[in-house]
Amino acid sequence: MGGLPENIIDISVTLSDKTIIYPGDPKPEYDLIFSLSNGGIANVGHLSICIHHGTHVDVPYHFKNGEGKFDEMPMEHWVGKVLVADLTKAEKCVKAEDLEGLPLDRYKRILLKTRNSLDYYKRPEFTNEFIYLDKSACELFVKSGIKTVGLDYITVDPDGSEDFPAHKTLLYNNVCIIECIDLEKVEPGEYYLMCLPLKLSGTDGAPARVVLLKKDFGFEAI
Repeated sequence: MGGLPENIIDISVTLSDKTIIYPGDPKPEYDLIFSLSNGGIANVGHLSICIHHGTHVDVPYHFKNGEGKFDEMPMEHWVGKVLVADLTKAEKCVKAEDLEGLPLDRYKRILLKTRNSLDYYKRPEFTNEFIYLDKSACELFVKSGIKTVGLDYITVDPDGSEDFPAHKTLLYNNVCIIECIDLEKVEPGEYYLMCLPLKLSGTDGAPARVVLLKKDFGFEAI
């Protein structure tokens, strides 16, 4: 399978039975309902996954009862100019103070590159040491008018959280979330985000393929 042009960066995580998943979730499973090797006219696959496996989006309905389902969210959450911010120096979590100096008022979307992309995604199993979002950072995103926040791990809240301050602060204010992106090879700066979730109805999120277009792609004209 050929690679992408240099001005397109795929930041999606490959989904398979080896993909890191949140503890307690069922593993992704793929099998064949019909197969050529067993006399079928074609290979016909069946895929069983949790919506929150691999690269995916969270919408308000994930934590709000009856409100903000996936198909109710406008496409502006998923497509448009985006800031990739270098937060690799953040320790334990991303706090509001770590975001000082970023031009948040110029963007509706932001992706946070942390040590998760450099270390924790390379580990074969889930680790509770990942960098998460502090409530103060989420409150700043809401105040700044950010519509979509992306983080480079499975969840934006710390492992074992019982009150989910990051999810609730964002989703209660209609700020959507992109989780499980890999920003290891992405330099900080401005890109054009193409996050294309499956077109589902009535769900709390959706699996997605996410790519970034570099400026030389010509996205200023889009």
